[in-house]
Amino acid sequence: PLMPEELVLLLESHPVTHGFQAEVGIPEKETVLDDFGGNGRNHDMVIIGNTNAERVLIAIEAKTDESFGDKIGAYIESRLRKNPRSRVADRIRQLSMGIFGHTNVTGLRYQLLHAVAGTLIEAKNQGASVAVLVVHEFVPEGGKSDKARENEKDLVAFIERLSEGLHTLFLNRLIGPFHVPGGGKIPSNIPLYIGKIETVVRS
Repeated sequence: PLMPEELVLLLESHPVTHGFQAEVGIPEKETVLDDFGGNGRNHDMVIIGNTNAERVLIAIEAKTDESFGDKIGAYIESRLRKNPRSRVADRIRQLSMGIFGHTNVTGLRYQLLHAVAGTLIEAKNQGASVAVLVVHEFVPEGGKSDKARENEKDLVAFIERLSEGLHTLFLNRLIGPFHVPGGGKIPSNIPLYIGKIETVVRS
């Protein structure tokens, strides 16, 4: 099996992941995020391998035109309405502190917080020294939907908040490193890189 050409070119775009050689690919890998119970982070694919200098974990989030989940504030409200004893607010508080160092994240998408936390935690679990989150969007031949364009805006907003405005999203180019404060199961000593690639699906 070979990695998609788009992913290979993305990894070659940054010196930290240049020369990456994949060893293991795990579809639908679940990562436990905390000790609050419930579902963990389900990665669409995790790839583990090496460069000459680093052991690298790549987590893939595949997208068509579905959103990155609810916005965090709305997600907490809906879950608490369904179950007042839900620990979702505690989970989000812990993840937010571990990723951002604060909890002012209500306007961001929950799935992106989940994805970043899960990528870093799984990198630690697999003994990787570098964590990479890749959003792989599959674009219809006729062009992107309005929802897909909204997804791009949500991803840009998340990255700009994560980097405090120092990074923005560029297609086919890996950006980073992002360094997080850590906490709970989230490590503080593994640099994170983020990238986005697209594949046109031809009918």
